[in-house]
Amino acid sequence: MSNLYEILEVSQKASKEVIEKAYKVLAKKYHPDLQQGIEKEKAEKKMKELNEAYEILSDEEKRRQYDLELEQDQEKYQPPIEKQEAQRQEPQKQEKEEKPVENVETIRNQNREILQNEIQNAYQKAYYQYLRSLRL
Repeated sequence: MSNLYEILEVSQKASKEVIEKAYKVLAKKYHPDLQQGIEKEKAEKKMKELNEAYEILSDEEKRRQYDLELEQDQEKYQPPIEKQEAQRQEPQKQEKEEKPVENVETIRNQNREILQNEIQNAYQKAYYQYLRSLRL
């Protein structure tokens, strides 16, 4: 089952006016009369999807029923809460172990040294080029 909200490119919390506006914009974009060749066939399929999505989401009762079905489908594919919590905790532990906390001043000093070395190298290179130009 494709998500009708994704088809209309709106949020599940979108108001009726937002859904209507999104439908009009997408209908204008994908209208088959504005397309040619293979694109016309794709546009016809897209328009059918848009019309179906708009028909359901613009009617409050149909939308409420669709939201319930969507919620039930999402529950089927979600792991139990205990597994979700365990999965959330494991990455956090790994991140803490992998990333040692560094002192901000240490990082600034390292960056300052790197920049000073780069400036000094650029200065030396320019100075040597200047000296060579004088000999020629």
